[in-house]
Amino acid sequence: MLISNSIGIVADDLTGANDTALQFFMKGSNTEIILDINSLNENHLNVETWALCNETRNIAPEDAGRIVFEATRVLKEKFGIEYFYKKIDSTLRGNISVEILAMLEATGYDAAIVAPAFVQEGRITIGGYQLLKGIPIERTDAARDPKAPIYESYIPDILKRGLSDNAKELVASIEMKTIAKGAGPIALKLNELISSGKKLIVMDSVSTVDFEQIVLAMQKSTYNILPAGSAGLAHALGAVWLTEIKPPVQKQVPFLPKLILSGSATSLTALQVKKLEMDTDIENTYFVSLRLDDVLKEPDSALVDRIVANLVKDNIVAVHVCDLTEELSNEEAQSKLIDEGITKEDLATRITDYLAKLASSIKQKSQFILITIGGETSYRCSKAINCEYLQVVDSILPSIPLCMDSNAQLIVTKSGNLGTSSTLIDIVKYFEHHE
Repeated sequence: MLISNSIGIVADDLTGANDTALQFFMKGSNTEIILDINSLNENHLNVETWALCNETRNIAPEDAGRIVFEATRVLKEKFGIEYFYKKIDSTLRGNISVEILAMLEATGYDAAIVAPAFVQEGRITIGGYQLLKGIPIERTDAARDPKAPIYESYIPDILKRGLSDNAKELVASIEMKTIAKGAGPIALKLNELISSGKKLIVMDSVSTVDFEQIVLAMQKSTYNILPAGSAGLAHALGAVWLTEIKPPVQKQVPFLPKLILSGSATSLTALQVKKLEMDTDIENTYFVSLRLDDVLKEPDSALVDRIVANLVKDNIVAVHVCDLTEELSNEEAQSKLIDEGITKEDLATRITDYLAKLASSIKQKSQFILITIGGETSYRCSKAINCEYLQVVDSILPSIPLCMDSNAQLIVTKSGNLGTSSTLIDIVKYFEHHE
C-alpha cells in the first residue's frame, strides 16, 4: 500500500468528478480523474487527489452500490487515502442513498452529511428542499432528465425513496435554525443524531459560510463523518484537508481548433449554444445541429469530412442537439420513435453513442481541443478517443477545469445544467487568452 495523505473522490459521472476535483487542484493538489477503476495503479506518481468516475448514475441501484463499495475499497487499501469525499449531483439525480451507504460500509465511517447545495451555481438547500436559482428542482430541467428524472424537491424523501422500508429511519436533517448558529451547535446536533443511529444527515446550506461551518462541525464531532455533496462543499473542505495551499501555475495551451460536442438537451445548454452562435466577437465558427434522422443512424463519412475540413487554425466546430427537443414535439417525430420502439431513455443513449462514434472518427483525422457538454456525453466521448485518465491542468471557470488525458489530448467537460448563458463563450475566450 502506498503511504499518502491523499484525497479520494467517488463520483457517479464525469462532469461531477471533474468539477469536484478542480476544487482541490485550486488549492495546489496534483489531481487526476480516473475513468476506469481497472486502470488505477501505482504508476501515477505524485497524485494527491484521486477522483473516480464510476458512471453509476443511470444503472440499477444494487449494481451502483457494489461498484461504489469496490471503488472505495481499492482507494482505501491500495492508495492509503486519508480523506474520502462522495460526490453527489446537486440536482439529486442518481442512486444517492445506496452509493453513500456503500461508501460508509467500505470506509467504516459512522455517518454521512448530505450537502448537495452548490451556492456558486445558484443551488441551495433550505428546509431540506433543494432549489435551483429559487425554483424547486422538480420544476427545472432536472425533472425532465430522460434517464434520471426528479419528481420531488424534499431531499429526505428523495433519499428515503432509494432505501428499503427498514432503512428509511437512517435519514435525518439539520435545518437552517441550527446551521445559522455555527459549528458548535451543528456538531452537537450531529453527535446527537449519529448516536441515535442516523446515517444520512441532510444539511441546509444557502451560503459559502454555511459550508465552512459544516466543515468545522465535522472536525469537532466525536464521530468519523463522510462528506457527501457537490463541488460547493468540496471547495470548503480543500482549505482544511490541504494545509499547504500552493496556487496553481497558469498554463499556456497549444494553438488548436476546438471541437464542441453537446449531447445535452437542457434549455440552459440551448441558450449557451445560441449565444455562442450569435456572438460577433467570436469568428470562424461552424455549427452542426443534429436531427432525429441523424442520431438514429451511424455518423456518415460526409459529415465527418465536413467537420474535419472546418477544424483548422483556431476555428470552432460545435455539434449539438439543441433543436432536437422542438423536433420531438411534432407528431411525425413522435410516431417515428413509437414505430421503432424507442423510448426517451433509448434516444438519450442513441445521442451519446452517436457523438462518441463521431468523436472517434474525427480524432483519427484531426487534432483539436475537445469540449463536451453533458455528463454521459463527456464520459462516452472521452472513452471513445481512448482516454484512461484525466489530469487537471488549469481552471477555466470556478467549476470547469481544463484537463489533459493520458494521450496529451486537452479536454474540457461541462454539465448540461451548469453555468450561465455566457459560459460557453467564456470557455472559448479562455483559449484566446492562453494560447
